[in-house]
Amino acid sequence: MVLRTAVFASLFGVISAVPAAAACTALSDVADRMNAGDEAGARAVAAADFAQTCSPDEMAIIDRVAALATFNRIVGAVGQGRKLQEFGAELETVQKTIGAPWQVLDALGDISRERKDYDSAAQYYQLALEDAANETLTPDWMAPDADYIRRLDHLAGEMRLVATKPVKLALRGPCKVTYRGVSLKKKSTPVRYVFGTADFTPEGLQSAKDVSECLKSVNPTSITLIGHTDPVGSPQANRSLSLKRAEALGHYLVSAGYKGRWKSVGRGEDEPFKPDDASAYDEATLHQLNRRVELDVEN
Repeated sequence: MVLRTAVFASLFGVISAVPAAAACTALSDVADRMNAGDEAGARAVAAADFAQTCSPDEMAIIDRVAALATFNRIVGAVGQGRKLQEFGAELETVQKTIGAPWQVLDALGDISRERKDYDSAAQYYQLALEDAANETLTPDWMAPDADYIRRLDHLAGEMRLVATKPVKLALRGPCKVTYRGVSLKKKSTPVRYVFGTADFTPEGLQSAKDVSECLKSVNPTSITLIGHTDPVGSPQANRSLSLKRAEALGHYLVSAGYKGRWKSVGRGEDEPFKPDDASAYDEATLHQLNRRVELDVEN
């Protein structure tokens, strides 16, 4: 797997648009060094003490720009034929040091997905989405576009569906359905059921609780729960089962405190999940992706 350089290449140009703070000259300095490909210089700026002239948010952005200097070097190496996986440890060090930026988290999601570590991939993609939506620490000149925000959300949802254990719909702060003005109101929930029934598995119950907590944060006026199944069994039986599973989740959410309107729909096997790369999965995993209940939120 290689980085999507068409997206990341834009970083070189937009960093030059960093708004110069009157007192925090280090912000424009680190950006200049990053644009010049001076990774060591960018790191040196980030390591200096600017507490007297830069705000905590500005110092955090300086760290992020220095991290992007490292990231851009890796992008260049991958563009020359190196494997992204070779840089996993280095990217993990960046992530553990500053917890960001979203580009690094996204790349770690790609590495985890390639390794079939779907639990970690789900977390990294979700963290990338949440970091990208932080308008204080990820200003506009550093943010992904609307299509890429949708892609991060789709990948986070896909990885949740194939993960071995539940991964929360929100990892830093409350659940959201809008990111930088981009509406992401439909979520594929990883609620799992006992085979052939509408009864939650223990992991499914844990995921249902997470959906409930998400609704408490979003507080929608109405929701639609859309059940889907894999193609095993007859179409009629699958439509019936998908409806029962959607209804089971709806009744649980009401019992857990949801006060808004809700309705359930059963689509059976008619609308299979569309993965980013279907060739990466075997048949059993593709079936797991298809077995889901989508939550469509209306505010």
